[in-house]
This record gives sequence, C-alpha cells and structure tokens, in this order.
Amino acid sequence: MRTRLNLDTFEPYPKDWPPREYFVSQRDIEKNVLEHFRQVVSANAPETDIDALIREHPNILATCFRLTMTGHHGVWVIPQQVIRPPMRPVECGLKPDFILGGKGSDGFSWFVVELKGADDAIFVGSDGKTYFSGAANRGVFQLLQYVDYCSQNQAWLRDTLQLTDFREPRGFLFVGREKELEENETRGRLKGAWNRLAGGRLEIHTYDVLIRWFVDGALEQPAATV
Repeated sequence: MRTRLNLDTFEPYPKDWPPREYFVSQRDIEKNVLEHFRQVVSANAPETDIDALIREHPNILATCFRLTMTGHHGVWVIPQQVIRPPMRPVECGLKPDFILGGKGSDGFSWFVVELKGADDAIFVGSDGKTYFSGAANRGVFQLLQYVDYCSQNQAWLRDTLQLTDFREPRGFLFVGREKELEENETRGRLKGAWNRLAGGRLEIHTYDVLIRWFVDGALEQPAATV
C-alpha cells in the first residue's frame, strides 16, 4: 500500500522546498469533487469554469505528474503567478495559469500549464486542410513565451518565487475533448505527431486525460497517452 503524501508526512517541513502553501496531495481529494470535475468537463465547460474549479481543488491538476513519472516525493501547484510584470506600453506581462513543481528521486522538475476550454477544438479545417484552432494556437504560443522566458530567467525566478531548483520548465496545454480526435483520424494523428516532435517540451492534451486518470480511479494503472 502506498504512503499518502501530505504535510503531516513532512514535519518539520524542509526549509529548502518551495513554499508550503502550494504543496498538495495527489490522493487526498473527495469523491464528490472528482465527480463534479467530470460533470464540468463532460458539459464542455469554458476555460473560466475549469480554471475556477482547479484553483479551488489544485489536487486535480497534480495528476499531470502521471505524464512525467515524477512528483512521488511531493507536488506543488501555483496558480496565476506573474513571472514577468507588465512594462506598458512596451510589452505585456506574463502570467501562466499554473506553475507545477514535482519532486522525485532525481530532484525537482517544473512545468507551466495553460488551460483552454473543454468547449474549444484543437483543430479546425476542411477539404483536407487542417490547422490549429484559434484557442489551441493561442495556448501553444502562450506556453512558448512562458517556457522561453522561464528558461532565460530561471535564476531570478528561483530566488524571487522560492521555486527550488527551478530550471528549463516544460509546458502542458489542456484543451478540448478526446471525441474530436476519435472522430477524425487525421486530427488524432497530428496531435500525437505534435507531442512527439515537441519532444515532451510542450505537450497538448485533452481534458479526458485528467478524467481518466483522476476521476475514473486510474491512478494505480500504467499511464496512458492521449
């Protein structure tokens, strides 16, 4: 039987870890919350509804670490953290939806997460021509900005935000439903091709990943890819 990781497991809380207010348990979450998340996604909710629910219950997003095979020694979920203040009118600020940290046997790993709606498509197009949808395109380039900025300013972010061993973060975009990919072989193949070509640095996933792993009790099963 696996040990449940919560704050009681780490007392006294290690001083060289990220701020304790962002620590979450991947397992201590109520079944009614899981079912509510399933209902929200199944109703093809917009980004704002999903973001609000995850901010209230960050454990939901902690299941991202099944994509990475890390985080078994601790997980941190940081919402709406400004990584670059705005310098108007020269440039706008940068604020990822979430920053995720996970501690494994090899140390800390960090990720930035962008959410779009379950009601958004990943692709659009017809007549044999396929393109990223507006939502997916915005999400990819937002993540590209976040990852690039974080990589260039990792020392400053480590010190300022107290993000232990923060360096070279990866990006996750959550958007749309798996049904879109199941009903269109080309779109399913292109989404998989994107994740392979990105080499795990900037991945696109549907919300059905979180439902399958977290809501349907798949935490004890081998990780799947969608």
